[in-house]
Amino acid sequence: MEGLWWPAAALLAVAVCWFAVASGIPVPTEQTVEKFGVYGDSFGKLTSLFTALGFGGLVITLLLQQRQIRAQEDDATQNRRSDEKGRYEEVLFRLLDIYRQTLLEVRVGEVTGRDVLRKSLDRVDAVVVDEGVNGLPRDLQGKWDSGSLTDKDRQRIDYLHFRNFKIVGTEIHPQARLVDTFEVLLEHMVRGAPDHLLINIYKKLVFAQITFLEARYFFLVGLSHPSRVGLRDLLARTGFLDRISRSQIHQLHRDMYREYWGHTLEQRESPPSIPMPPGRIKRALRAHKAAGGVPKTTYTPLGVRESHSLAKDDAKRS
Repeated sequence: MEGLWWPAAALLAVAVCWFAVASGIPVPTEQTVEKFGVYGDSFGKLTSLFTALGFGGLVITLLLQQRQIRAQEDDATQNRRSDEKGRYEEVLFRLLDIYRQTLLEVRVGEVTGRDVLRKSLDRVDAVVVDEGVNGLPRDLQGKWDSGSLTDKDRQRIDYLHFRNFKIVGTEIHPQARLVDTFEVLLEHMVRGAPDHLLINIYKKLVFAQITFLEARYFFLVGLSHPSRVGLRDLLARTGFLDRISRSQIHQLHRDMYREYWGHTLEQRESPPSIPMPPGRIKRALRAHKAAGGVPKTTYTPLGVRESHSLAKDDAKRS
């Protein structure tokens, strides 16, 4: 009845009005047909009131039915959304479990799991450094920054790109089953979500389960394998590239990804480990030294110090 108090008030007003009108009609003193006829005609006003009362009751009935139907529709919508959310979460968490299991089952020889990815990344880093193609030479970097590259300079950069594509494409050893599973996970995360559901929290949850090592691995797979169109699209669509940008990726690979696949990875600076400006720290060190103290700029964890101390004791006893 919330919000429908006014019909009851209107009916009460009609009843009061009816009582006032009925009270104002004089009862005939002469017992004649003419007098009683006039007296009966006086109730015409009351007939109109009863008609209005019936119409008012009909209106109230319609309003109550409309309110009930709307409430039922709201409940049905809420239940449908709740069911859709439950199904989405069930599939998402199931896919996440499948991804974890698939990662554990990755194997190359005796190496399994994330160690396979780590060794692939280590090989890439070792070879590009060994060949000297892990970044632009100083002279090219200066021209790149100033925007004064010549055609010959661009051809030199093309060679760096060519060698990196060859090295990464060969050494990264894409694990097709793992990459396909990861694609399905991202696909469901963004395209399987109901329209009414905000998925940012689910993105954070999924991304929190992916280590920087895995993030860099998938990035290099997308970079070096043209056939992985779906992976590159999902990395960009889900915002996963923002997470990749925090991992250790060569600037040359970032530039290559932007040039050949059209997606930019912003280089983000890691926040300082101490929330104090460098100048303030320097002044604090000087002040401590001026007061006769010995400033310390590094700290060795207690566990490391204890293990070193035990190692020294063992060496002395031996």
